[in-house]
Amino acid sequence: MNRFKKLSMLMSMVAATAISGAVKAQDAMLTVVNSVNGTEVALTVADVTALAQATVNTENEFVDAMTAFEGPLGRDVLALVGAEAGTVVLTAVNDYAVEVPYEDFMNYDVVFATSADGEAFSRRDKGPIWVVYPMSDHSELQDPVYNARLIWQLVKVEIK
Repeated sequence: MNRFKKLSMLMSMVAATAISGAVKAQDAMLTVVNSVNGTEVALTVADVTALAQATVNTENEFVDAMTAFEGPLGRDVLALVGAEAGTVVLTAVNDYAVEVPYEDFMNYDVVFATSADGEAFSRRDKGPIWVVYPMSDHSELQDPVYNARLIWQLVKVEIK
């Protein structure tokens, strides 16, 4: 199944879930809000897993060696709510938030990693989601501004 068909199927599933109210706040792994167009979805673990999965092999200041981070691409998650531009606010479970230009998700394979080297993240270890840039592939990403965007324990994405 191609990536776009899978994404379309997931969008239909998410829309049906949102309409039915079946996803309770405590069941959501990630809430994605587009404040520009008023769209909001609550994604469960199953929803996030159903998205096309990508692997980014990279190093950053928080890991000791080259690591394979797996999860959906950020641009695919943003597409679920029809994001096309703006500022993306990423919020962690402890309410720490960072603003990221929408273009980062279009220009780089930023992954919403749910695992590293095949091991799922626990809440105690950067889970449920760690936002990871492909820093080893792009020298311009090896800058403190991008390190600040490597937010972990991600629970909310908002487009403004």
